Amino acid sequence: MDALTFLSRLTVWSFAGAALGLLAGLLLVAVGVLDNPFWAASAGILVAALRMPSTRPEPGARRD
Repeated sequence: MDALTFLSRLTVWSFAGAALGLLAGLLLVAVGVLDNPFWAASAGILVAALRMPSTRPEPGARRD
C-alpha cells in the first residue's frame, strides 16, 4: 500500500470514528453520563486510527 492510499484510508477511518464517537458522546450527554461529548469523539478517533491497519487489504493486492 503506497503512502497516499494509507493516509486516505486513515483519514476516512478517523472521520468515521469521530462521527460515531460524537454520536455516542451525544447519547451519553442526553443520559447524563458525560458533560462533554468531544471526549467520546476523540476516543472514537483513537480507536479508528488503531483499528485501521488491522483491516484486510484490497482485493487483488499482492504481498511481496
